[in-house]
Amino acid sequence: MKKITVILMLLLTMLMPVASADIVNDLNLKVNEYNQYAEYVPSYLESFLGNEVIKLVIVTDDGEERYIKTITEDAYITTFEEVDEDTEFDATMIVGANEATVRTIIRSSDPLAEFIAAKDNGEIVIEPVGLINTVKYTVANVVMKVSSLFGF
Repeated sequence: MKKITVILMLLLTMLMPVASADIVNDLNLKVNEYNQYAEYVPSYLESFLGNEVIKLVIVTDDGEERYIKTITEDAYITTFEEVDEDTEFDATMIVGANEATVRTIIRSSDPLAEFIAAKDNGEIVIEPVGLINTVKYTVANVVMKVSSLFGF
């Protein structure tokens, strides 16, 4: 009888729809998909995101902070790993968002537009690190706004 109960529990668990509660794993699954389309990133964004070391801070629905080190090279994500809060690395920018915003972006049919809208309305906060990165970020923002005005 115990074996039947265990087998039934396993089957029920396998048949239940999987709803991942781990935002880091969900994002990690999207890295390969993003990289497949990285060549289509507009050139003004490639210069902005092309070669960065990003410290991504996500506040989960439970209020926990998760930290992710992301490295981009030529707009492709080459490193994506969860790190501890006090892990030291030379980030060029710090990006903060809450889990709901991140999930909205990764589920969107147009993640780029969703990301830009979230950035524009303050749901995503981007803080460049250092003077050179601040200037680069400011220029990229201006180019992005001008491009959106002309529909590029």
